[in-house]
Amino acid sequence: MIINYKCENGVLELEFTPEKDDPISQQVFSTIYKTTSKVEMASNRCEIHLPSDWTIHDVHPDVFALAMISIIYPFCSSIIHLPLGVSKSFHNQVMRVMNKRVLPINENLPPRKAPSNAVPAMTYSGGIDSTAAAILLPENTHLFYFDRIIPKDGTRTLLNQEAAYYACDSMAKIGRTVHKIKTDMQYIRKPVGFNSYLTDAVPALLLADYYGFDTLANGHTLEIAYQIGHIGFKDCKETEVGHPWYRLLASIDMSYTLPTIGLSEVSTTRIVNKSPYHEIAQACSRGKVKKPCMNCYKCFRKSLLEKVIRNMSLDKPYLDNLFNIKDANKVINSHPIYFANILAYITAHYSGNHKEMLKLKKRTRGDILQVSWMDKWYPKSQEFLAQKYRNHVKKEIIKYSAPMNTNDIQTMKQSFGEEYFLKS
Repeated sequence: MIINYKCENGVLELEFTPEKDDPISQQVFSTIYKTTSKVEMASNRCEIHLPSDWTIHDVHPDVFALAMISIIYPFCSSIIHLPLGVSKSFHNQVMRVMNKRVLPINENLPPRKAPSNAVPAMTYSGGIDSTAAAILLPENTHLFYFDRIIPKDGTRTLLNQEAAYYACDSMAKIGRTVHKIKTDMQYIRKPVGFNSYLTDAVPALLLADYYGFDTLANGHTLEIAYQIGHIGFKDCKETEVGHPWYRLLASIDMSYTLPTIGLSEVSTTRIVNKSPYHEIAQACSRGKVKKPCMNCYKCFRKSLLEKVIRNMSLDKPYLDNLFNIKDANKVINSHPIYFANILAYITAHYSGNHKEMLKLKKRTRGDILQVSWMDKWYPKSQEFLAQKYRNHVKKEIIKYSAPMNTNDIQTMKQSFGEEYFLKS
């Protein structure tokens, strides 16, 4: 893959030229719908709107290289040609963990070192989980919203960014530092989306030296980071959230600080509910401000969870409407169910007689499983808290969630291990 750029007034234009052996399409399995579909490189360009005085010289070449890798991964083969030479140490680390060569090598370039007064950066969506992460992180953390540019060619999208903009603006009014970075890099691939779990951090990476960052955060939860929500428990260092990114981030002196990966959606929802940010955060990215679409699986799951945590009644008309959501039915009728652990928690706390809820309770084992571990924090996840911020984040987490004990951890791994998902 050959990468070139042009930058004017802070607008970075990137061009990606595939070479003969670059795999520009592949079959990808959806853990949500349990289907396999083609994902392909649909565009060879994108733009990112950074501060008007930003230039390519405001970012260390190794950081620029990592940002580019996260955009095109997995459409690149064994060699990536960049416009800026990388350090020998970064080249070697990429080779070790990805078996790819990043060229050219600048033999005189030292590895990146974050400034002593550096602060954290975090990818922020305005949703429940990323808001919980923002609560747990130091207040000087810079929040980066991935402001999606929609093409003006009649492209249709279900995305509505109103609620996210509201969350960003509300955070800024409270005093948090928020950056809304416009970009269309999600259209690099078809279907539209991110090529890796680091793609949405590209704006923060490109501005790492402009603002001075020494750690990168996001709002991924236990369900994604340790895969208990969709494939079965696996060490985060081996999942797509961790590998190969945590090693590459460490090589640019910007290690991960992932405050919520040891917490389930149950805990992140409770954290936000107990905070002043409750009226700001909204999980749905299709609805309007304070008006979720109530027509997607995320609304189905998050709405139920919110009511259970707040001890609100689940009456028949409300449940009837939820079980009429086409997207939700598509997910809950697939096996194993995506985020089945959350539905198990919800149904374990349901004592009514709604027919569909009782069927869901049995299907997710909400009638037999021990679910209290989802109220707690998985302490092993602290290895993904940068040393500088570890004590602060742990102190904040403990305000809301006690650490899991040995029995909790065993229950989590046995209830939603790989065996369960394979049997399903």
